[in-house]
Amino acid sequence: MKRIAVVVGAGVLTLLSSPAAAQTSTTGPKATATVKVQKPLQLTALRDLQFGTVLVGAFTGTQTVTIASTGRTCGSGSGLTCSGTFTTAQFRLVGSNNSVALITSPTPTVSLSNGAGATLALTLSFPSSVTIDNSGNPGKLFEVGGSLPFTSTMADGIYTGTIDIQVAYQ
Repeated sequence: MKRIAVVVGAGVLTLLSSPAAAQTSTTGPKATATVKVQKPLQLTALRDLQFGTVLVGAFTGTQTVTIASTGRTCGSGSGLTCSGTFTTAQFRLVGSNNSVALITSPTPTVSLSNGAGATLALTLSFPSSVTIDNSGNPGKLFEVGGSLPFTSTMADGIYTGTIDIQVAYQ
């Protein structure tokens, strides 16, 4: 009988000294997955920037003609006369409703040329961003204006150049 007691005792010792059973899993904080889906932006030029006709007379220094959504400013004194039709450029932006789009230009100063080597530096003005409040037509309309510096020694001609406007979601 002693022998049986020793075997049982050894069996009890083996059970007590065996490693603990594996722990059960615990729950912790959960992560969230999110994705924002947007329509691609579509930019369309609807109207060109037109300064009309500028008659350059005698004056000293530089005078500026500016086209904005509020109208045209023709110099700051005598020597310039503006006439003819003038308009800001107009663009239509279509994208996801209630999204903000940033407006930029890689060339905020555009070189206008008369084809004979003379140039004018057009400085563009436009909003830095717009909120697209209509994802379909008409989309969001915005205007691009600008300023041209004139001197009394400028060469005649029709000066033209290309306006590069770019948009991206904020």
